[in-house]
Amino acid sequence: MLIKGPSGIGKTTLLHLIAGLFLPDEGEVIIGGKALGKLSDNERSELRRSSVGIIFQKLNLIEHLTVLENAELQARGGKDLTGKSMNALEKVGMSALSGQLSASLSLGEQQRVAVARVLSFSPDIVLADEPTSSLDENNSNIIMDSLINLPEETTLITVSHDHRIEKRFSRIINFSELS
Repeated sequence: MLIKGPSGIGKTTLLHLIAGLFLPDEGEVIIGGKALGKLSDNERSELRRSSVGIIFQKLNLIEHLTVLENAELQARGGKDLTGKSMNALEKVGMSALSGQLSASLSLGEQQRVAVARVLSFSPDIVLADEPTSSLDENNSNIIMDSLINLPEETTLITVSHDHRIEKRFSRIINFSELS
């Protein structure tokens, strides 16, 4: 699903509500049968760690870690975290820079690493806030291919102003039409 609309209308706020980073003033947000407002901070954090991958607009990479180390941050258990993360970096065209410090990357490269971090995690829900905003046409297509081709059981909610990606979505909600 793609959510679009003008700046300041609440698209990013909605993603933060779905992730349990904000709690609603009214109503409920239910993820996996759990009302987020009834969970403790620790329980909401655990739900995010286990089920929700977030591609933030502010990428939140750790600058003193390598590309690979940043990609591994959210990867879940198992024997081959590095393999999963390298595979995710390959999908977004960043495996050749896996040993490079994140601080030395361009903004577009950092954005691709942030997407790889979520891909290596294999979450149930992916919340993508402007995932192609710093990317050229080719890299935007690579990222969108990676996100659109998530496993069928994965829910993808994308917020974007990028008109290039609209054709990728069968469901689009335009917040400017709701007010």
